[in-house]
Order: sequence, then C-alpha cells, then structure tokens
Amino acid sequence: MTSLPLINVIIPTRERADVLRSTLATVTMQDYANLRIIVSDNASTDDTAGVVERASDSRIVYLNTGRRLSMTHNWEFALSAVDDGWVIVIGDDDGLLPGSITEVAALIQRTGALAVRSRMCTYDWPSVHGNAHGQLIVPLGSCTEQRSSAAWLEAVLSGRRKYTELPMVYDGGAIHISLFRRIRDALGSFFQASSPDVSSAAAVASVTDSYVFSRRPFVIAGTSRHSIGTSHFATGSRRDESAAKRFAAEGNPPFHPEMPLHEDGGYPLSLHALFYEAWLHCAALRPEAPATDHARQLEVILATSGKHRKSIDVWARLFATQHRLDYAKGYAAAARLRPRLEAWQLARKTWTAVNSVISDRLPVRNILEASIAAGTILASPGRIDTARFFARSLRGALSGSRE
Repeated sequence: MTSLPLINVIIPTRERADVLRSTLATVTMQDYANLRIIVSDNASTDDTAGVVERASDSRIVYLNTGRRLSMTHNWEFALSAVDDGWVIVIGDDDGLLPGSITEVAALIQRTGALAVRSRMCTYDWPSVHGNAHGQLIVPLGSCTEQRSSAAWLEAVLSGRRKYTELPMVYDGGAIHISLFRRIRDALGSFFQASSPDVSSAAAVASVTDSYVFSRRPFVIAGTSRHSIGTSHFATGSRRDESAAKRFAAEGNPPFHPEMPLHEDGGYPLSLHALFYEAWLHCAALRPEAPATDHARQLEVILATSGKHRKSIDVWARLFATQHRLDYAKGYAAAARLRPRLEAWQLARKTWTAVNSVISDRLPVRNILEASIAAGTILASPGRIDTARFFARSLRGALSGSRE
C-alpha cells in the first residue's frame, strides 16, 4: 500500500489571535493521517501562543521568529522548517474546507503532480462590511485539468488572466518541497518579491512544465480588517490604509530595480505591476526565455489599472522614463487594449457568478463557520441565495441610476 504523502500546512501570523482561532480550527478538523501544521508566529504580543496551545493538537508545530520580521521573511522562516512533502500556506484569516487535505492528497497521488492549484471560496468577515455576519461565495465545479505553465504565464503577462490562476503556494496551492529547493538554489531564497503569494506564483510557474488545476475549491480565502490586500487596493469607505502602511514599513525585500516605486515611495496600485515585478525577480529561473518587454507590460499595466487609473498613470510615467519608453504611445495602445480586457474579465466574472452560490444572509460569523457552510453547499449545491443576491444587487443598481 502506498504511504500517504506528507502535507505541511503553514499559517504565518502576527497579532491576529482574534481570527487565528477559527482559522486554525479549520485545519485541526482535517482527519488526514499525515498532516503537519506549522504556525509561524511573527513575534506577536497578543494571545497568539495561547490560541495555539489551547488548540491542543499534537500535529501542530509552533514557531516564533523571536523578533519582528516582514511578512515575506516570516513566510521564508516558516518554510525553512519543512524538509519533506508538500506545502500549503493559508493566511491567518483564511481556512481549509472540510476534508480538503484528503482531496489534495488524492489528487497528488492520482496525477503525480508536483504543483497543484485550486479555485477558492471567498468569505468577507463581518468586520469588512460592519455586519453581524459575513458574505460567502462558493464556486461550483469538480473537474481537474493539466495546464501548461508557459501558456498560463503568457495569459497572465498579457492581462487576460490573474496571477491567482498560476500554481502559487498560497490559498489553494500545494507545492512539492523539491520545487522550493530548486528555486532557492537558483535565487538564494524562495520568496523574492515583497508580496510572497505573488512571488510564489511567478517562481513556481517558471520552473514547472505543467501543473494540475482543480475547479473544486480546497480553501476559503478570508478578507478581514487585517487583510493587507484590501488595505492596499480598496477604494472609498472600505479603504483603511493602516495594514498596508505597516506592511510597507517592515523591511520587505527591495522592489526590483527595473520597477520604480510610486512617487510617494509606495507600491504601485496595480496587481499586474506587482506580478511583473515578481516575474523580473525570478528571471534567472528562465534562462531560455525571451528578453523582457517593458513596453508591452507598460500597456498591460495601464490597461488593467481599473479604479486606480489616475495613480497608475502617474506611476507609469516614472516607469516609461526609467526605460526610455514612449509614454504617449503606450497610453494609446492601452486605451485600445482596455475594452478587450475589460470585456474578457466581465465575461469571466459573470460566468463565475452564475456558477457559484453567493450568500450574505447565512449567519456565519467567522471562517470556521464559513468553511462548514461552504462544505455543506458543495455537498448539496443550491442557487436560491444566489438568485436573491443578484435580485437585491440589481434593485440597488437600478435605484442608484435613478438618483
């Protein structure tokens, strides 16, 4: 009988005992026999250690950095404790779905893959909207496919797909330790960019010929008041820059020299720019790849700037000046490209929504309750909550257009 693969689930954390408790519970409730749970505490001063101790699970390995590190360096610190098996990283406000580690292991054994990626459920914690309970989105689907890493890298670099569809180690990714070693041997460390999830997507896709993608989600990605991505990219009333400012001030790896920071010293408000920066960091992993095309990436970054167009226009001029590019030409090309990419993204969002269960009515107060609810929905999917959600959204949009 073939032994079960070792699965290492890493939870990097810092000062988030309030959400870690239920996140950790989604992992300890897994009944998989060969599971190791690593909690990497970035020198927290709250009750983080107590939360781990009260979980009282022999599979948990508690690590403490001893001093405050950047998020990227905490992830690297946690990874150094793994010497065998596969690695899954989840945030301390995210969660695993019931039975997901068993499903991941079965997929690994069935396909022989060294890199696995899945879709994600999403959960907005109550703190995001100020409600008593959160919003849950559960994508439906069960098939798997083998994807060409080069083809999907190109799709991301062209702006047609998001980096989250690549085989990154975070929230729905399972990566074999041999790939980490290969990348570290070439680059000196696994995580090169300031955003470790983005960094892992660019690096793993650069060293694999293919990866397995599962349309059945294994994880539930949480958005809470602690979320750095929301703090960095949100607009309007949802924008609270405090988490993003703490992140930026904590000694992250330096931005790639071919990518300028914004004129205020901050990171550009573009996920595509952050991915391109990570892609540049791991160029040594692709010795046979064509030379970088800054002009093309300028066009894509401008075309995908969305709500942050004004800010990105300012940053793009710095980028164009640094690389002696014709900004006006790039801007005109982006204006032609933007409608195609926006139509493509709208079509994908619509398809995803139609093939998902969406609810902001379920009384789920934390990621553990959301995980159990999502697992129940996947076991017996229904669409009435989605219909109600769309109906309310449509009524709101129509009433807003009349004002």
